[in-house]
Parts: sequence; structure tokens; C-alpha cells
Amino acid sequence: MIIIRTKILILFAMILILSGCGNDKSDTKTSTNNEIETSILKTQVVKEKKKDKTKKNTGVTIDATIEGGKIVFDQVNPKYSNLVVLFNDFIQLKYTNMNGIIVLVHLYDSEIYNKTPNNFEKQVTTLSRSEQANVKVKSSKLSFTLPGTKPGSLNIKELYNGEVILKEFTEERIVILFEGEGFPVGVNNGKSKLFPMKGKIVIENYNTYDSRR
Repeated sequence: MIIIRTKILILFAMILILSGCGNDKSDTKTSTNNEIETSILKTQVVKEKKKDKTKKNTGVTIDATIEGGKIVFDQVNPKYSNLVVLFNDFIQLKYTNMNGIIVLVHLYDSEIYNKTPNNFEKQVTTLSRSEQANVKVKSSKLSFTLPGTKPGSLNIKELYNGEVILKEFTEERIVILFEGEGFPVGVNNGKSKLFPMKGKIVIENYNTYDSRR
């Protein structure tokens, strides 16, 4: 009788062990299926993001007068990045046209994404070095790089005194107004040789690089 009871107990223990192994395999299978489903979902999300990154045909229209001369900004040159870069507290845009004219705008403000119109009365070039190092100071930088009279030479005209206004800022369109006095960058005593700068920049259907965290 003792032997029979012992065999029954051993048989019962083996059944429990085998049953536990079956559950483990089932759990492993379920876990594997979940991982596969998660991977498929991630792949779909990545594909959707790639679709969103399709390069757009940007249109830039500039109506500006600098130092008495009219700026004609025609078709954007596709060889260059021509992007609006988004940071936590400022935006940067840079566009180059087919004639080599470059427009560059930086707008620094902790509320940059929260309101329009947004007025920038301080220009980065007028700030102290410590203020320039502190991007929390609300300010702007606006310049035009123009081809020089000599081959390979460039003339950079930057706004010094005045105001930049971010009039519109949507996903499809950016409108910037500026007016004041500019100076020639890289020229001796350039800031004493001021000239009038005034204009309007309209950017439509633009591409972005979002580096916000």
C-alpha cells in the first residue's frame, strides 16, 4: 500500500510540473505576440512620421528696401536647406534664392509659440556679450547677405536699431515685418555707418526641423 501511495504522489507531482511548463509556454507565447504587435505599431508610427516629413515646395516673397536699394527675392534655391528651425524658446529661418541673396532671421522669446503679433524691439547686435549668451533675453536678429560687386565677395546688412514684428506664425505661413536702421557687418566702424532698412517677409508652405524637447 505504501508503495502504491508513493507512486500516486509521484505521478501527481509530475502532472503538476507538466501543467506548469505548459502555462510557462503559453505565457511566453503571449509575451512574444505582444512584442510583435508593439513592433508593428511602432513601425506604423515611424512610417506616418516619414510621410509628414515630405519636403514641401516653399514660397518666399520679400518686399524690402535696404540702403535705398530694392531687394528682389525670387525663387528659393533648392540646393540649400531653406528651413525654419524650431527651438524651445526661439525660431531660426534662413533662405537663399537663385541669385545668392540670403535672408536670416532669429527670434528669441520664451513665449514665441504663444502669441502673434509679437514685437521684438531689441536687436541681438546691440546686446552685451552676457545678454547675447543668455537666450532668455527677448530679441531678434535680421540680416541680408547680398552678392558683392567683386566675384566671391559678399555684403551683409544687419538690422541694428529698430523693430521686428512676427505678424503671423501658423503651420502654413509666416509673416515678418521689420523697420529701422542697419549697418554693414565686417566693416570698420560699421555701426557708425547706419542706413534705413524696411520690409516684409512672407514664407508659405515651409519645411521645418523641430529640435524642441
